[in-house]
Amino acid sequence: MSLPKLKIVFNYRSPFCALVIDELFALQRRYRVDVEWVIVKDVPRPSSLPITEQNPRFPYNREDCERRARWRGIDWAPPKWRLTDVVAATHIGVWLLRNKPELFEAYTLRISRAYWSYGKNISDAAVVEELARETGVSDADTAAAKAAIPAAEIELADNAKWCEANGVLGVPFFIVDGLKFWGSDRVGDLKRYLSDAAYGPALAPVDSGILFNDATPVTLPVAGRETSVAVNRIFCVGRNYSEHAREMGFDPTREAPFFFMKPADALVRSGASISYPLATSRYEYEMELVVVLGQSVTNTTPEQAMKAVFGYAAGLDMTRRDLQLAAREKGRPWELGKAFENSAVVGPIKPVEDLAENPGGQIVLHVNGKVKQDAKVADMIWSVPEIIANLSQFYTLRPGDVIFTGTPAGVGPVVAGDKLHGEIADVGEVAAVIVPRLEEQALAAAKAKAENADWAGVLR
Repeated sequence: MSLPKLKIVFNYRSPFCALVIDELFALQRRYRVDVEWVIVKDVPRPSSLPITEQNPRFPYNREDCERRARWRGIDWAPPKWRLTDVVAATHIGVWLLRNKPELFEAYTLRISRAYWSYGKNISDAAVVEELARETGVSDADTAAAKAAIPAAEIELADNAKWCEANGVLGVPFFIVDGLKFWGSDRVGDLKRYLSDAAYGPALAPVDSGILFNDATPVTLPVAGRETSVAVNRIFCVGRNYSEHAREMGFDPTREAPFFFMKPADALVRSGASISYPLATSRYEYEMELVVVLGQSVTNTTPEQAMKAVFGYAAGLDMTRRDLQLAAREKGRPWELGKAFENSAVVGPIKPVEDLAENPGGQIVLHVNGKVKQDAKVADMIWSVPEIIANLSQFYTLRPGDVIFTGTPAGVGPVVAGDKLHGEIADVGEVAAVIVPRLEEQALAAAKAKAENADWAGVLR
């Protein structure tokens, strides 16, 4: 059985598309649908049509869009002048969709909001090309897109005819199972329909016959935006602060950094209640600066590495220290001590574009209100660009990869009931509460149930 097709009609100039563009891309990850993007160069103009059930759109005005953006926490600051066209942006978008789909999302997110949120003149081809470059589109890709303009114009003309034939009155516009959802305010209705139709994360038949396929991504929110980042891999740097290296019994000489990894299901968002894990009696915190990548890089240099950084976050590398030390003494891998469920707590991502400079300020962790770790990010032995450059010698790093950059001195154990709160200057905060082991919670619940039953018997 093939997946149902969801057509999404959008335009790079539309403020209504810009308001929900992040949600549109989330649809293809959250629901089991085959998304077909229909790009239109000019927004269909329903304002000349009568106000009927087929055309419920209210008149376009900036105030309404600004109000909607404010509700969603999206930056919204378009200049007073109007866009004239988005031809260059559209041609590159069409080419990426057909030839470099792995870059299409990042490019489209950036271009769609460049004017409305940041006042960039995307009617200017040079501005569009620079924005494309920032999202990983090479100059060779841009040249190829320009060479393919005749083909793109044919596709755009066909899309315009299709819109006319299918009653597309404006963008964004969605068609699935013959049903039509029109406008940014109908995305919620579309989601409800997809959920009710069992197109969500529940097991669904697919052509390849894959079992146990929960396609729900592990995501982190972006601070100040409705956008989330789908996490790919979690890399961690060991002993990257001198004092921490000493407290772990090592000489902090400047030798090459070393890395270990955590599985994606280790990640949990800030604010979570975390059960004390299995098989350990020494569960410890490590407060760290987290780097989130937004571009692919391989074998890069420190000078070029920072172009791959999307943003930063505060994180907790939770560790079963007794298991880690036992493995280290025997020369074995660290997975049992480091790579387990809920061992990577991460706060909201602060995009680099919202930072005046790279993080280097105070990194502090409080446990039950008492300071346990207090240092500066600038004290790291290996800087962020050096870490990325070194790691890229061994892996092709991709958008959504997360890097924990090491912890300062002061690591220590926690017990059930402890409250952790960390913050990194200019980056953000991270918090977690430690709760009893799952089996202890089950025993407590059973005991409470039995006691309630005894009291019920007495009262009777």
